Amino acid sequence: MSYIQSVAREVPSTTVKQDEVREFAKAIFKNSNLDVDKYLPVFENSKIKSRPVLKDISWYGETKSFKEKNELFVFHATEMAEKSARLAIEKANLLPSEIDIIIVVTSSGFVTPTLDAKLIDLLGLSTDVKRVPIIGLGCAGGANSIARASELSLLYPDKNILVITVETCTLTFRPSDKRKSNLIALSLFADGSSSMVVSGKKKQNSIQIKANASRKWRNSLDVMGWEIEMDGLQVVFDKSIPGLIAKNFREFYDKFLNENKVQKEEVKHHLFHPGGAKVIEAFASALEIGEDKFYYSMKILQEYGNISSPTIFFVIEEFLKDHKFNGGEMGLFSAMGPGFSSDIVLFTTT
Repeated sequence: MSYIQSVAREVPSTTVKQDEVREFAKAIFKNSNLDVDKYLPVFENSKIKSRPVLKDISWYGETKSFKEKNELFVFHATEMAEKSARLAIEKANLLPSEIDIIIVVTSSGFVTPTLDAKLIDLLGLSTDVKRVPIIGLGCAGGANSIARASELSLLYPDKNILVITVETCTLTFRPSDKRKSNLIALSLFADGSSSMVVSGKKKQNSIQIKANASRKWRNSLDVMGWEIEMDGLQVVFDKSIPGLIAKNFREFYDKFLNENKVQKEEVKHHLFHPGGAKVIEAFASALEIGEDKFYYSMKILQEYGNISSPTIFFVIEEFLKDHKFNGGEMGLFSAMGPGFSSDIVLFTTT
């Protein structure tokens, strides 16, 4: 058995309002081939009100090299990850030396040794801690890392597993990229980190992780991801994503519930990664349930935007903080990511 012991978040001190980003986009894309006025409503339609970002908005209007951006990724990702991890360890009533396994998830930059090597020293973890870096899963990385942590907890029931997710999505914005996909990304992405402690120790008013599954759809590599350019990571963000979810997710969802002998009506909580308002709409359509079932996902989207892998941890933390617990209620975590892929996790409240 595996249980979530704690969840904690860290975001930059700078916050931008969505209408501020909209005006920034209007200026950046005004000399492009896009009909900018046609696409600007995506900022309102996203339902995002504000977002945490690393820099003042004017900074993003100047072209930077990939080297400069990646150095900023290493600095800020390490800083945010350390802070969220420290808080998660503290909330779990543990000492850093009591962490046995560390999982670190990121997709918005590159560093070798991986971030976990830096964090072992910064956090004061044991030099014998087991390390699991997870790189390149994008938004799906959060749900995937929970699944991997739960499996490791079953293998090592007496071990404490620290899971850290961290992304610097806004550093990937390239003002030279005038494509619609870059404008859509600008309307969604933010920066932050969230960490979680998982172990086999039963905890009341928390979550027990029960089962998980992964799906990578065939012939879908060009749906979501990054391409490397001289001035940074170029977003791959196909307009078909909501449609692909609406078309394909239900079969994956039904198969997972059937394999775990769970009826759809038994699933009380849908703590899904909020990739955007249209993504939530697509999930609601595919599962034939109301958008109100994604209350916590939408709340986090409105207040934080899409931080990629950490966002689902924010949703979980909000649920744990706000929910009036009844033991034995079933729920799901899920997220979509590059590949095109999805991870889904079954849980019960304790």
